[in-house]
Amino acid sequence: MPATWLPDPSHYPEQLTPLSGTVWFEAIGRGLHDAMRELRGPFGGFEARTDLGWAYEGELEPDWEPDPEGLSSAALGLSSRWEGEMKPRVHAITEELHGLRPERLAPHGTGELLDHMWSLVLEQWTLHFLVVIPAQIATEMLHDRYVERFGSEDDLAPYRVLDGVPNESTEADGWLWRLSETARRLGVDDVVREFPPDAALLRLGELQNGRAFLRDLSDYLARYGGRSRWHELSLRREAELPQMTLESVRLFLESASPPSLSHSAQADEIERKLLSEAPELRDVLEAAKVGYALKESHAYHIDYPGLLATREVLLGFGRRLLAEGRLDGVDDVWMLQRDELRAAVTDEQGGDLRALVAERRAELARGLQEGPKEYLGERPPDEDRHAALEKFYGRARSGGQGAVQGIGASPGIAEGPARIVSG
Repeated sequence: MPATWLPDPSHYPEQLTPLSGTVWFEAIGRGLHDAMRELRGPFGGFEARTDLGWAYEGELEPDWEPDPEGLSSAALGLSSRWEGEMKPRVHAITEELHGLRPERLAPHGTGELLDHMWSLVLEQWTLHFLVVIPAQIATEMLHDRYVERFGSEDDLAPYRVLDGVPNESTEADGWLWRLSETARRLGVDDVVREFPPDAALLRLGELQNGRAFLRDLSDYLARYGGRSRWHELSLRREAELPQMTLESVRLFLESASPPSLSHSAQADEIERKLLSEAPELRDVLEAAKVGYALKESHAYHIDYPGLLATREVLLGFGRRLLAEGRLDGVDDVWMLQRDELRAAVTDEQGGDLRALVAERRAELARGLQEGPKEYLGERPPDEDRHAALEKFYGRARSGGQGAVQGIGASPGIAEGPARIVSG
């Protein structure tokens, strides 16, 4: 067991509900650990826990003999493994999760169904890290090989060749742009622009051309509807809130130009120049381009659809407990931890859960008032993590009271007023 747990506000900026904390967040820690074991990586991942709703991670030591070549070989082979093995499997897991309907089962099968859901979630998040860690390593390999060849005078130069590599986010933006063009072509763009989103959905449903637009909107949501403000399972997804999509379409209607959807000409020229001077970098460059795209695109195949499917299963358990009169509302299920949910759905006596729900809501309210702690357990040592982990998760250091920490991103120069926020 780790001696220290640190908050990670860049990945978990808000409190987690107990059920999300013991499903999604716990699966993150377990998945990273299991992925690193398979890759024989030099770090052991994390054990995840929450305290008053705030997320903390405790670093684990490897319980295997690290292979110095494990991560680099995984990075170079990521493209073929992703397309041939991992992407089909994560899609199959999501489909299987969608097929789990706990509200339809007899009482004796509910515990086994929850256990099966948990095994699928663990597998999906292990695959998640078998993608994202080699993807990160691939970009770092390009950086390191570039510095070996050309020196480190311009530390950002190796990343510029990756700038503009298409990914699922750019494809999603392209689809939203096409939706805005469809609204214009069908003559319903005024409805999207001028009506509040709820009213716009109703008005579009009253018009022939509006219904044609809604069919295209439905196609978009079938592909990208798992997106939400962040990964917390209690939050409704875009598929459940198409008003979110209409807001994005409205912004595109107000935009003068479509989003950039292709590798920039400047990046293409940088790549041609690089390979003419250093053709030995071709293999690692191709791996880095795949990894750079997958660092963004993996979420559209794993995170968003997988969490939407997981949320639906857990809400099914909530509906079951609501129908039994043990909860006041379906969303009360988020106040139960995973083991408590299992005990509840296998309890033939059907004990009331309202007091536990009230207690958990009070704990979250207290945690919101107190905020996250600097760390749990022993004071963290002042040391660096592995380079890939450092760039993905941030520095494993404790800041002083009031310190603001982070890692560099989006290089450039901006001018404007600087303001001090005192609270």
